[in-house]
Amino acid sequence: MGTRIRMFAAVAAMTAGVLGGAAATPAIAAQAPAPAASASVAPQDETVIDVTSANYDQVMEMSKTKPVVLDFYASWCGPCQKMAPYLEKYHAADNGKWIWAKVDLSEQGQNKEIADKYGIEYIPTLIDVSSGQEKGSRVVGFDEGSGPNDLRTWLNNL
Repeated sequence: MGTRIRMFAAVAAMTAGVLGGAAATPAIAAQAPAPAASASVAPQDETVIDVTSANYDQVMEMSKTKPVVLDFYASWCGPCQKMAPYLEKYHAADNGKWIWAKVDLSEQGQNKEIADKYGIEYIPTLIDVSSGQEKGSRVVGFDEGSGPNDLRTWLNNL
């Protein structure tokens, strides 16, 4: 009986989050299947980078010449999907002023060492990095109401 109640509570909580438009998704959540991979935002754009442990140090070096926005996201994350078009729009409008460094957490354990380094608990999370160090400025979650304006303001202050 207790197992049924816990299962029902978990399903109810997930349903409420989906229907309620949750602003942030726990980064360590049950992994939903990832949809088919889509084309990169800007495959020829050197200011849009898919970050992995293999190129993380290189991205930190790049942060010495240009601000880096570490974007922790997952393909199955609703708020991440809602934020992405705004990031794409603002990045294009800013003409490469900052590097969009995308850290994919879609698969369990994927890029875990990078997420752990920054203590990522919820996605989406954006972190402003300059000279290899976090500047102490983060965006966690995304609300379609105020989110686009708040995001634009945050990016203007990189």
